Amino acid sequence: MYGNTAADTEAGDCVSILAIAHVFYEDTMRIWGTGGTISWANKNPGNIVRSGEAESYGAYPGKYNYLFAVFPDEATGFQAVRKFLRHPNRRTKTILEMMKIYAPSGHGSNTPEQYAQAIVDALGGGVTTSTRIEDLSDQQITKFAEKIKQVEGWTTGQEYSLDDLPEHVREWLEKYPTRAERAAADQPFAKTGVPRSEGVKNIQKRLNNFGGTPPLVVDGIFGAKTETAAKKFQQAKSLTPDGIVGNKTWMKLVNF
Repeated sequence: MYGNTAADTEAGDCVSILAIAHVFYEDTMRIWGTGGTISWANKNPGNIVRSGEAESYGAYPGKYNYLFAVFPDEATGFQAVRKFLRHPNRRTKTILEMMKIYAPSGHGSNTPEQYAQAIVDALGGGVTTSTRIEDLSDQQITKFAEKIKQVEGWTTGQEYSLDDLPEHVREWLEKYPTRAERAAADQPFAKTGVPRSEGVKNIQKRLNNFGGTPPLVVDGIFGAKTETAAKKFQQAKSLTPDGIVGNKTWMKLVNF
């Protein structure tokens, strides 16, 4: 709990304002969307997707930012990558097979073959994309994880003490002091495939208020119909009609 400005906030919580994510920790808050990468904001060097497995490696239970788990510190997040690679169910996988699991084609800009080759180049020593995970030493697994961190991107962004939060964040937390209120008011970065959420319901309600027809079912699922409605809204507002609800789209949604 963070004093009078956030009586119902926990470490690992993510508060999105105009598609800018604010991730809270015990003593600090990190921002994704203004310079720092999402892996840095989440203390998740490998961009491990939220799941029960991620939580078993130390991610905050039930917490996430966009698609990814949030960890209490970078060291825990880095060890989670090593544990993922060493999971008993994956030990017989080749490096290429592992990267098809870790970074499947079609998930963002992932290209597993290129990713696997980058890992091989980093490991050296006769390792190929056909080398099995179980044949790698602990030192090689660490190098493997370090290369994943590099490929995923780790750029430091803005971090604030909880005693010195930006004014707009303090105002938001005062306006929406409870978890339920913040969830309903959430303004997340969103596109097809994001987790079902109250923030997506907020998007759907606003698109319906704009007058889209037929009206969307407000179910919190960002599917094809919501994407189409977002594209129509963006086109009407002279934005790039890509169906991705980011900062510029949110600015229009809250001000039309």
